[in-house]
Amino acid sequence: MNRLAVFLTIGLAACVEADTTIDAAHSYAYAVNAGWLNARGDVTHGTVIGEFVCSGHIWGANVGWIHLGDGTPANGHQYGNDSASDFGVNHAGLGRLRGYAYGANVGWIAFEDQGNPRVDLANGNLTGYAWGANIGWISLSNAQAYVRTETMVPGGSGDGDSISDPWEYKFTNLLTVLYDGHDQDGDGVNDEDEEAADTNPLDPDDYLQITEVAAPGPDSVDVTWPSRPTRLYAIDCSTFLTGTPDWVDSPLGTFEPDPGPDTTRRVPQPGVTQRFYRVKAIVPALP
Repeated sequence: MNRLAVFLTIGLAACVEADTTIDAAHSYAYAVNAGWLNARGDVTHGTVIGEFVCSGHIWGANVGWIHLGDGTPANGHQYGNDSASDFGVNHAGLGRLRGYAYGANVGWIAFEDQGNPRVDLANGNLTGYAWGANIGWISLSNAQAYVRTETMVPGGSGDGDSISDPWEYKFTNLLTVLYDGHDQDGDGVNDEDEEAADTNPLDPDDYLQITEVAAPGPDSVDVTWPSRPTRLYAIDCSTFLTGTPDWVDSPLGTFEPDPGPDTTRRVPQPGVTQRFYRVKAIVPALP
């Protein structure tokens, strides 16, 4: 029988700042009733895709500017889309773009489940459709062109710690509860590491951990852990833990989590009599 131990690590992306995140070579969406729409705009006012929200504008010669949000949601982390002063397109996890944009000449544009607009977290390509009652469907990807973001801007930290302000607001509505080297819920995982995994820093039972390991056969093992749609994951393997473990990426690479609260992945291990595993949560940050 294989002997297995379970460990975890977590990673956090570095901060990136930009006017627009849209690739100059891939910036055009298309609407049958409005023609080509340029998500890069004039660079300074173009679309910005973020870890929490989108902001900036899309420009159409036939419709003018379409505003995706100002980047400052009222609650600090997601647009409420319940008033004219708090609207925009949110990043709802797994690259899903949800919410409302607005154009003075075309009215409200809905980013919703039916059109499933999203960012491919592997390459930055936008897919799916947005809908406007006065403009019809806007295709973010088609046979002639597609929109691509070169990066995904993480939330910044204005209070001097390494924890992003939007994430702090998400769980506490304050910037004074969570901070570096502190463990608010006493579960043994520091607040900054809880952010890296997007686990609840106020719940001692919620932290990144491998919860089950099963060997369906001699040449593979199933690893299960609680996951979040806001994170990508990877599994590392080592044949020993003494000294400096020889951690290497599993053949699975980096991947999106399963739908639902948990993710399970089958890791090939042909001919291995002992192996150790760790799961890494990765904040999406496109190269």
